[in-house]
Amino acid sequence: MSSIRTITSSTTMPTDLAKKIGIGGVNEILDVFWKGYSELKSDPLCAISSSSEEDDITQKWYEKILRIWDSRNRATSITLNGLCPYHQYADNTMKKRKGSKAPTIDFCFKEWTTNSYFGAEAKNLYANRHDKIERYVSTGVDNYTKGRYGSQSSESSIIGYVLSGKISDIVYELKSEIAKQKPLSNLARTTSPNPQYKSRHLRSFDSQEITLHHLFFDFVSA
Repeated sequence: MSSIRTITSSTTMPTDLAKKIGIGGVNEILDVFWKGYSELKSDPLCAISSSSEEDDITQKWYEKILRIWDSRNRATSITLNGLCPYHQYADNTMKKRKGSKAPTIDFCFKEWTTNSYFGAEAKNLYANRHDKIERYVSTGVDNYTKGRYGSQSSESSIIGYVLSGKISDIVYELKSEIAKQKPLSNLARTTSPNPQYKSRHLRSFDSQEITLHHLFFDFVSA
């Protein structure tokens, strides 16, 4: 049975998707993320190497996610109308001016009735590439804390594609870089058996506390 909450017409629900689906719903989405990664890594037709492009990995991962999500929806009673994965979703909520390009997040789960979504922004990470560590923060963490992505969401995620090196070393570097942003709490390991972390931040434009889920996909080890 799906852990996402059942919605009825008489129930008043928050517009924030994470609050609407609850902890169980968020964990269900994260579980699908991990299952998609597992399928992607074990698929000989989707070989990932240190030279793989970020967008190419995300496209292949999205295809796995979509299949898993459709399968789960058919087998369970997920009742959030229209909740489904979107690839390369253009977020118009914080677009600065008419005619400007809307910020585009790599991936998200969204329902059609609100602008709130559970986002996933993906970044390539490598050993001894501090520029990629900085980019993870400046175009990942910062895009959430400044409201470019998920401005109506209290929880979102960042996916680190680890293409060389060890996850533990990369997390150590990320902690130092994220600390410069003065988070409410820095990267902390969750109870998940997978390399999954959380950090908490204060969003700059509305002083809303947000939680970021950090998932690190290991494409180095066999």
